[in-house]
Order: sequence, then structure tokens, then C-alpha cells
Amino acid sequence: MAAGHLETALRTLRDIERNNVLPQERAWELHERMGQLLYWLADLPAALPHLRLAWELPRENHSDRLAALSNYLMYLHYVDGVTDAMMHDAHAAYAQMLGTLPQFSHASHHRDKLRIGYLSPNMTDHIVLNFAVQLFSAYDRARFSVHLYDVGGQHSEVTDWVAGMADGYEDLSKCRPQEAAACIHADGIDILFDLAGHSAGGKTLMIAAYKPAPMQLSGIGYFNTTGLSAMDYFLGDPFCDPPGEEAHFREQILRLPQTHLCFTPSERFRPYEHLQRTPHENVVFASFNNFAKITDAMLTAWGEILRAVPTARLLLKNVHPLKETLTRMKVRAVRAGIDPARLELRPGSKDYLADYLDADVILDTFPYQGGGTTCEALCMGLPVVVRAGTRHGARFGVSLLHNAGLSELIAGSTEEYIERAVLLARDRELLGALQMAVPRMMRASPLMDAAGYVRAMETAYQMIWERYLHEKT
Repeated sequence: MAAGHLETALRTLRDIERNNVLPQERAWELHERMGQLLYWLADLPAALPHLRLAWELPRENHSDRLAALSNYLMYLHYVDGVTDAMMHDAHAAYAQMLGTLPQFSHASHHRDKLRIGYLSPNMTDHIVLNFAVQLFSAYDRARFSVHLYDVGGQHSEVTDWVAGMADGYEDLSKCRPQEAAACIHADGIDILFDLAGHSAGGKTLMIAAYKPAPMQLSGIGYFNTTGLSAMDYFLGDPFCDPPGEEAHFREQILRLPQTHLCFTPSERFRPYEHLQRTPHENVVFASFNNFAKITDAMLTAWGEILRAVPTARLLLKNVHPLKETLTRMKVRAVRAGIDPARLELRPGSKDYLADYLDADVILDTFPYQGGGTTCEALCMGLPVVVRAGTRHGARFGVSLLHNAGLSELIAGSTEEYIERAVLLARDRELLGALQMAVPRMMRASPLMDAAGYVRAMETAYQMIWERYLHEKT
């Protein structure tokens, strides 16, 4: 849908709903379109009931209905008031709808190298690749054989670059899920890593459900249980997944010793590697997250921060270039008590790193935290204030700051979140010191220790495989 036409399209769909002119067997289509439009307009509370009906209502194509449920599960993380139990039950509904599928059998074997497969719809210029590329390029080729399976259908120069790193690359985007699973099984993959979960409509999960590899894990590109019995592990770490987190997962949590994420900046960061910066005369708070992540409670907290620092301003930059979303965000911000004269709204843009130069402190969203945006901000010399939650998807910002040596910026409550942000704004000396130190801290941290991260993953792979062999005997 072209920018400038979203509100018109939404009014049209509401007229259709109000007049009840769509046949009952196509009611799901109306709700799916309304849900997506409201998502693009960053109105998740209004979108979720439609997105729920998009998968609850019957339709002929079962795969499309599963994809609608995956989309709903993805967006469920954006809103306030969803308990951990509700989130667990919603993911369990996916497994129930999926039903029982025939699964591949796996014969015992002994090879010199473990075969690791990575299944992703994002083998292109995508933020998930910034977290996964070291697994494709820096592995121990004497002990492991790496195979990439692309289901995204977005071939680019980046795809060619990534494909050249591994022992094998296969484009499965035109295959049906069972056919794609058969290809992976035929390659003799020992451990299959799903890098997407319920993102991208759950394409990868529809393949993994057939159990093409004897051991399967998910993570990096998704932040909650898949709900699938065919998935054995979920990747985590001690900060993101403290004791007790197992209750929220169908899978076993595979905790790496330090971080489950390793960030590799793109070439776009090169001009900013030796950035020298000082705080603006009037502090600028900012968020560069998807506007759909910004809840009304978050806006209210940001309004309190601005009232406590009367000279500060707030910069909100969306990830999408839709100007209609800016109009809606301004209305919401004013309703939450934010002075529009102190608010700047910017649409998403391809070359956005320079926008970080206009900010001083990043205010992370809650409950769905920033991942790539937080890493980008740290690389650009900006401290990030994070509000800790209770589940993986509301804690990966916590893990990032712990690993970067910035745990004092983690708040346990909204009140603490406001206090930390205000403290940074009022202490210009501290803020300036952090802006100079944060990039060095980030680059020296486990978050950018590619060799250490890949070795930790390989140790985990070996443990998974030895455990599997032991359980088979």
C-alpha cells in the first residue's frame, strides 16, 4: 500500500465491515487487511483483534491460516498487558493448529564433521544477518560443515556474498514446506538452526515441523518459544533467560555463557568508526524503533522524562517511510502529555545512521525491546536506557547492556527507567564520558567478539550432538 493511501484504505475496509457486504467465507480476508493496515499505522491495540480473527476464522488454505497465526504471535509482543502465561498459550495454539505431521527418521552415523544447517528467510540485507553472519563465515571448517537454506526469495548481492561463505547454499523459496524439509534431510544435516521462528509468517517453522534434522534449535531472529515439539532447543543466555524462564518454553533453553547475540556492523558504520561527539546543549532523547513498538504507556513515561528535564527534546524516527504514521504518532504523543513543540518525528530512511548524530540518549521501548537498534546506538556512541521485563522478548536489551558493561542503565521498573534517563540528561559530564566510552565498550565486549561467540556456539553444538547420541544408545 503506497504511503498517503493507508487512511483511505482503512476507511474503505471499515465501511465494508460496517455494511457487512463481504461473504462470510471471506471474512478472514477483511480482518487480515485491516490488521495489517493498522499495524503499518502503528496502532497495535486496534490491529490485534483483527489479526486474531484473521487466523481464528476458517479459510481454505491451511498454510495461509498458519502464517496469519504466526503474524499474530509476532505482533503480540508489541503490546502491554500480555502475561507470560497468555503468551505461552498463544504459541501452543500454533502447534495445535499445525497438527501432527509426518516426521523424517534419522539413522545413526559417525562423521568427521558435524553438519550444521541454517534456515532463514533473511539471507539478504536484513538485521538478522548482522547477528548471524559470523556463524556462516568464522566456523571451524575442520570440525563443522555449514549449509545455508534460504526461504526468503529476496536474492541480492548480499545473498551471493553470504552463499560464498558456507559449504553449501540452497534456495528453497519456491518449495512447499515438506519438499524443503526433504531437501534438508537429504543433505544429512545434523543440527538445524531456525533463524526466524514466527517472523516472516513462520515460513521456517512450517519446514522445521517435519523434523528434517535430528536436532533443531531456534533463536536470534525470534524471541519466544516456537511452540513446536519438533524444536529441541531455543538459544538464550544467563541475562536474557534467568532461572525459571524454562516454564515459558516448549524447547530446552540453550544458554551460551555470555551472550546469545553477536553483532557485526555493516559497512555503513565505517565512516563513524572514530566518531568524536559531545552532548547537545539541550539534551535530545530519541527512539529509532518501529513506531508499532511504542505503547501509550511508553509515551506517558517519555512525557514524564521531558517534564523533569524542561530543556530536553524527543526525537522519534520510525523504521518505515510512511508519513501517515507520523501524523498518528503526533496525536498519540500529545494525548500522552508530550508538548508537540519539543517533539520531532522522522520517517524511516535507508541511510539513517547520520540521524543518530542528532540524539544524546536512546530510550528503549517496552515490552518489546530493541535488538539491532540498540546495538547500532551503542556503536554510534549513545547510551541506551532499558526497562527490564520478565520474559526473553522483554529482556534481550538487558542482555545487551550487561554484556556491554552498561548494566547501570537497566531499570527494573518504569519509575527507575525515568530516573535513569533524567540522571543522564542532568549530568552533562557523565553523559559526555559515556558517549566517548560506549563505542569502545561495545567493540571490546562479547557482543562483538566474533571468534569467542562462534567458539561458544560450536561448543554448544558439540554438546547437543553428544547428548543426542547418548540418548539414542
